[in-house]
Parts: sequence; structure tokens; C-alpha cells
Amino acid sequence: MILKEETIRRGLGPEDAIFVLDDGRPLTAEVYRKVWQQARAAVLQAHELDSSLGRHVSALRDTRIATWLKNGDQTAGHLLAVAECAGMSAPRLAERFANCLRKPTQDEIPWDRLEAALALPHLPSQLTSTARRP
Repeated sequence: MILKEETIRRGLGPEDAIFVLDDGRPLTAEVYRKVWQQARAAVLQAHELDSSLGRHVSALRDTRIATWLKNGDQTAGHLLAVAECAGMSAPRLAERFANCLRKPTQDEIPWDRLEAALALPHLPSQLTSTARRP
């Protein structure tokens, strides 16, 4: 809500950066990392600071993307939606997060429904007079 209000107040468009340097240029990677480290130190306890929890800004982003993929329905439409939200192509997303795109295990495959769907229809034991042999 705060970011949305700030975006409206400043008249920013979809392609505009919210966080910029004083002169309007985008933040440098060095400034971004420094602010990120300060933010971690402000909210995490000492034992959490020593862990990998959010050590890099991208860790939170990657965790969010992985969660979206793992909790989705694993369809192409879902993959495309996550890729769009993540700001990357679907092939790049599938390559980067391949571990999140799983195949069902043997226990998860509904073998009984699969066999029923592929079963031949029940044929009468005797052919009727209208039926012809090949």
C-alpha cells in the first residue's frame, strides 16, 4: 500500500524506478547491497544475520518464484504467468528453476483412471449380422 501510494504521489509509470539516487539515476549495485545489508541488520537477530537468510537480495526473489512454481498447478499457463511476474521468459524460468518443476511420482499417477481411459470398449462375443470381417 505504501509503495502504491508513493508511486501515485510521484506520478511514476510502470517502467519507472521507485528507488533512485538523489539525481534520479537508478541505484548502483553497490548502493543496493549496502542498503540491503543495513536492512537485514535492522530486522534480523544475530544468529539470523550469520545464516544465509536473505543474505542476497536475489535470495528472497528466488524463494518467492520457487514457491509460486511449487504451489502452482504445473501447467504451461501457470509457468507463463510466473515468468511474467518474475520478469523473465518462460524458457529462462524453466531453466533457472528446473528443480521446482517436478514430475509426479509413481504413487501420484492415477493408474486406474489411466487404464480405464485407454481400455478398449467391451465387444460382444459374437459379431452381429451387420458387422463385417476385415
